[in-house]
Amino acid sequence: MIEIIVEDISTASDIDMNPTGKKKKRKFETFDVSDEVFHKFSKGKTKFERWSRYLDMTDESQKRIYDWAKRNHNGAIVLRNSTTGSVRGIRYNRNGGGSWGSIRKLKEQVLQSNTKFTAINEDVMDTLKTIVKKKTASTVKFSDNKTMKVDMTTANAVVTVFDALKKPNQAKFIEMLNKNKSTFSQIVSFVWKAVK
Repeated sequence: MIEIIVEDISTASDIDMNPTGKKKKRKFETFDVSDEVFHKFSKGKTKFERWSRYLDMTDESQKRIYDWAKRNHNGAIVLRNSTTGSVRGIRYNRNGGGSWGSIRKLKEQVLQSNTKFTAINEDVMDTLKTIVKKKTASTVKFSDNKTMKVDMTTANAVVTVFDALKKPNQAKFIEMLNKNKSTFSQIVSFVWKAVK
């Protein structure tokens, strides 16, 4: 009597993908680079950043680094400073990502790069008109970056006097309003005398 034994291999964990048990060696390449290029990679290469930001693609020796990285996605790249002999590894983890130093999150990068655009110098007169419109106290910011809290009654008086002035005088009035706290206080005392 002949028995046929059939084993059911139902899971992938039952299959040994590395039958020899030896650890696979990873490819790596060492490149001699100038001191300038070595320092460009001081914090590693930022993930998804273009290689052209770090390397001059017209230089043949630097283009070799890029070409090798494109061909060997999982390979390790070792840079050696040609003047000092210092060594630095970039992209060395098993998925090819590498330790890129301190990678900031995208939100932080966007906020940092756009800080100059977020600081909008709003005119003091516009702020005063907004205070009158909303009927609430608010803070005004001057050209010297100092601030001052202004109530609705004061803002209304200043706007009323401003509207009564002729066009050439309005420009001078706005310039004086924006200057600093002391000039603004002088204008407010002038306005109260003019309104009474």
